[in-house]
Amino acid sequence: MDRSRLISLLALGTLLIATSVRAQDRRGIVFGDVGYGTIGYADSQQGRAPFIGGGIGFQLTPHFGVEADVHTGRVAHVFGRERHDFSEVTLTGSLVFRGPVGDKAHFIVGGGVAMQRAHTEINEPPIPPIDRVETLRLLHGKIGVDWDVSRRVVVRTHAVLWMGGGLDWVVGGRVGVGYRF
Repeated sequence: MDRSRLISLLALGTLLIATSVRAQDRRGIVFGDVGYGTIGYADSQQGRAPFIGGGIGFQLTPHFGVEADVHTGRVAHVFGRERHDFSEVTLTGSLVFRGPVGDKAHFIVGGGVAMQRAHTEINEPPIPPIDRVETLRLLHGKIGVDWDVSRRVVVRTHAVLWMGGGLDWVVGGRVGVGYRF
């Protein structure tokens, strides 16, 4: 499936979901988050890096919702090499379970799919320079707790994982703040 078709399907799905949950209380959330994680390939850790991102979510039922988020991270000196850098931007769609409903703290578990733009830069003579961009498909999982600070403001703490077919992976944790509509 090409990228423009995927973006169109995601936009249509978001519109349909937004329309179906229009009458629900606390039907949407926007959030920003920061995290720290390990980025790797196969059995090798490329490095550890901070990542930053944000997204939007909608409650479908009191227990289930959908979220779309984007994050970015960068590892300098991959495998300890002075001139080897890796950066990524990942767009994720998730189905999440939220419970118990009605308490100030909510257990969150979910997963979905993601598309990652992976950029590798290597300049290690005598090897010719490499500047490669790839698009990877990943599976995503998360588990954590959302803490309601008020009726509208929530603090989010999640452990996260993305893993792809070529054994590309990102594992870490993130903390964020959200605002419920």
